[in-house]
Amino acid sequence: MADNETTQEETKPVTHDNLKIWQKVCRPPSSALKQIKGGRLSGMTDINPMWRYQALTYLFGPCGKGWKYDIVNLWTDDGSEGVKIAHAQVNFYHKLDSDEWSDPIPGVGGSMMIAKEKNGPHTSDECYKMAVTDAISTAIKMLGVGADIYAGKWDGTKYKDQS
Repeated sequence: MADNETTQEETKPVTHDNLKIWQKVCRPPSSALKQIKGGRLSGMTDINPMWRYQALTYLFGPCGKGWKYDIVNLWTDDGSEGVKIAHAQVNFYHKLDSDEWSDPIPGVGGSMMIAKEKNGPHTSDECYKMAVTDAISTAIKMLGVGADIYAGKWDGTKYKDQS
């Protein structure tokens, strides 16, 4: 890199046509965030899925018209000590400026079907729904949805604002 060039990390992001979607949805509002209080992810920040869907609708239009997804596969895996995990694979699509659908953006997600809890095993009747939601969230990360959370630049507080 030449002496007069800088990286994006050294300066404010430059608006570029390829980043127009990313820059609109990379930072969720504080109202869409929740601190995770337990388990391995304690202290991390979770993004409300309804905000994600609202962001997609804002960008592309209503689900089914401006964005959509296909469920490619649903399956389970056995974990340790009787735990069972539900998985989902989706393909996400959005309308392009040409009014054609994008190429598929794949996402894989998971959720506990049978979790080990202090009072014994718990079976979730919503595990596939949650796995599909997680898979969609994984796919739309590629568009920049919530990117500042995943990059560690934002957690909804003034104390972690590294934009």
